[in-house]
Amino acid sequence: MNFDNIYTQIGHNLEKIDGGRETLMRFSKCSGNSQRISFVLGLELVRASFHEPLHLAKQEFLNYSKSEIQSTSHRVEGDVYYQKKLNWKAICFYNRSLLVGKDESLALTYANRSAVFYDTADWLHSLRDIQLSLDHGYPKHLECKLRERQGDCWLELGQFNQALISFNLARDLLMTLSTLQQKDKLGDLVLKLKQTKNKQKKAKKCGLPDNDKISSIKSIEQEIIKKRRSAPELHRARNPLLPSASASVELINTPDRGRCLVATEDIKIGETVIVEKAHASILQYEFKESHCHHCLHWTPGPVPCHKCSQVGFCSTQCRDEAWDSYHQFECGLTDFLCRTTRDVNTGQHGLLALRTVLKADRRLIIIANEQEKSPESFASQVFDSANYDTVHRLVDNSSQRSTTDIFRRAVMAVYLTSLIQIRDGKDRPDEVLATAVLRLLHSYPCNAHEISHMAIPVPSGFCAQSKSLQLQQIQSCEIGSAAFPVVSLMNHSCNPNVVHLCYGDVMVVKVIHRIARGEEILDNYGYHYATHEKRERQLKLCQQYYFRCRCQSCVEDWPLYRDTPKLTSRPDIADRITKEINNFKKLSCCYPEGSSQREEAARLFIGHLDAMESDPSINLPVQEYNKAQEGLKLCLALLATLSPHLVF
Repeated sequence: MNFDNIYTQIGHNLEKIDGGRETLMRFSKCSGNSQRISFVLGLELVRASFHEPLHLAKQEFLNYSKSEIQSTSHRVEGDVYYQKKLNWKAICFYNRSLLVGKDESLALTYANRSAVFYDTADWLHSLRDIQLSLDHGYPKHLECKLRERQGDCWLELGQFNQALISFNLARDLLMTLSTLQQKDKLGDLVLKLKQTKNKQKKAKKCGLPDNDKISSIKSIEQEIIKKRRSAPELHRARNPLLPSASASVELINTPDRGRCLVATEDIKIGETVIVEKAHASILQYEFKESHCHHCLHWTPGPVPCHKCSQVGFCSTQCRDEAWDSYHQFECGLTDFLCRTTRDVNTGQHGLLALRTVLKADRRLIIIANEQEKSPESFASQVFDSANYDTVHRLVDNSSQRSTTDIFRRAVMAVYLTSLIQIRDGKDRPDEVLATAVLRLLHSYPCNAHEISHMAIPVPSGFCAQSKSLQLQQIQSCEIGSAAFPVVSLMNHSCNPNVVHLCYGDVMVVKVIHRIARGEEILDNYGYHYATHEKRERQLKLCQQYYFRCRCQSCVEDWPLYRDTPKLTSRPDIADRITKEINNFKKLSCCYPEGSSQREEAARLFIGHLDAMESDPSINLPVQEYNKAQEGLKLCLALLATLSPHLVF
């Protein structure tokens, strides 16, 4: 039963009593979110409507557990695909086996998955899985082959000391066995030991280091993380009052624009002005087997939660951080929460609001509720994305909402908070937490951002080594949503001067149009002059964000792209841009390597944009400028996050 069904039932019950009018009239007199939550909690018909779904959630929570039978079934299916060399399908079923497995089942599946990673030359993930397999009690009589694979991985990475340790362990284990086959294998291991020692001697003569620091699971995972496409550095030093932004950006408050970000100096196209880690984020349900529940990065080999079978993580580090921060409160209820909000209006915002509140210190929520300050005070304070206070004080537009809309959000806040508190056996939800969830339910429709990654469809035989892909195969894929308080400070323009990109749960803002000192940093809220008629833009922005846009493209009523004039005054620039666009469309993208072509294409597009902005004879808008800007945006997106999307 999702929330819409529950709320429909509440609506029917209200109709029977007084047509709903009297209840909503009394609700409208509540002076703030705290009173609204108290009012909803005082309605017997609301509590009665919650009874059945809360009972179902409690039963699911009490009965959730790992399953050896399911884990074995998934592992056997993975083995079948592995024998057929269908590597990604094998990994997919091994991942499912790990999510529901425990004890020896985990050990066996980690070992099998390590073999797939080894065959696809993913030495680090193979090593990580081997160690996890051993930690979970991999059978001693089978350990020899695992130690040998471990040694082979270390050897591929040039870690000769570690390789020798693993090969020696494999040899010692093999010597305890007496079969003829094992004796033949012993000869192979002795030969490997000799060859490894010779390679080590040659490496020392050449002055190559033998790094022994990569040995534990944590150190292996750090090496895996280093190989990701990490977010770029800010182009300038950080602004001490706005730590996620560069010193070329400051936060001010104006009578007509409210709080906004402006440039303290001229900023060039391509510069990075904001790098912000999400205050809180959620992953969409369908990506739980391919992306980290905590940092939202794609991972070929997720690590499961110790207790539930509903989430996976890219590393033990993310698993432990998530548990300490919020997962301990939602463990065993994650799937139920996703189902109850799936395809529900404001459902994703509700989950994100709940996650935000679970991460917050209850004491800080109380302080934020009691000591709300006016927006004017922000300009002189540190606006740190990590602090709950920055999220709490984002504009919520509750005064613009109808009584019916606010009532629905209040009911959702109470329901979601009630679900979480099932774990504690409480009959009544914490009003402080419910009030905080309600405030964010007002705020997030205008302030939350989607997390999108560039995804490539993966055929069943695809391996982890570089593979050439056509640009047309790549598509943008929304995998989750998050709260970025600093990014939310940017106002809208139908012709923005920046674009934001996602690196997991980190958002990067880059300049795509020159910004002069004193000019505002302007984002786009989804409605661009080149693709949406002015009337449609104004209507949509007013409905969702409660303002009327007065940007240059609206005031001057710029035409759609198809009606925009072409650059006839500078055929030399126009021809070069057309050529670069055609060349870019023919580019092959290699995963996981091959970013140099896209970096060069981005550099060329930046050059064309600069040339057009520097030429006083060119009056924007022109089609060629749009083409170059869109080409740059696509290049930057491909450089940010390009990962496989498992397709069957």
